Amino acid sequence: MLCDLIIPADERSGSATQAGVPEFIDDSLDIRKREDGSDNFAAQIQGGLAWLDRESNQLFAKDFAGAAIGQQNQILDRIAWPGRAAEEDRRWVPFFTRFRDLTVSGFFSSKTGVADLPYLGNRAVAQWKGCEPAVWAKIEERMKNGYHGWGGDVKPWSE
Repeated sequence: MLCDLIIPADERSGSATQAGVPEFIDDSLDIRKREDGSDNFAAQIQGGLAWLDRESNQLFAKDFAGAAIGQQNQILDRIAWPGRAAEEDRRWVPFFTRFRDLTVSGFFSSKTGVADLPYLGNRAVAQWKGCEPAVWAKIEERMKNGYHGWGGDVKPWSE
């Protein structure tokens, strides 16, 4: 259910659950346990799920899965953005970040998720039109002024 709050079904594709993400997460937890030799990763995920239930029970007198979507979102909004999390919620932010990462990884590595991407794959292109003029103008502007990208500084080019 939490996976489907992160990636719900829409007009283009099915939900995370329909894509098999819960099974992907179970497999990921099992693989990490075998590779790491410990249950730490699984404990973090399971502990976070238990915390969601505890918070929901305290606030709404029902488990997280039984709460209304607005109530579920009220709890998730507290841990979804690390910079906004209150001090008492900060310890649960890494859980949600990892759970969201697992959900997205599982979805976009599934048949459903790959079909959702606008990736053309290895298809013949009848005519290469090059980079769009607006995009190329932005690239030229950055290169002329010097660009501070991921790989470090790039010196300005001259024409």
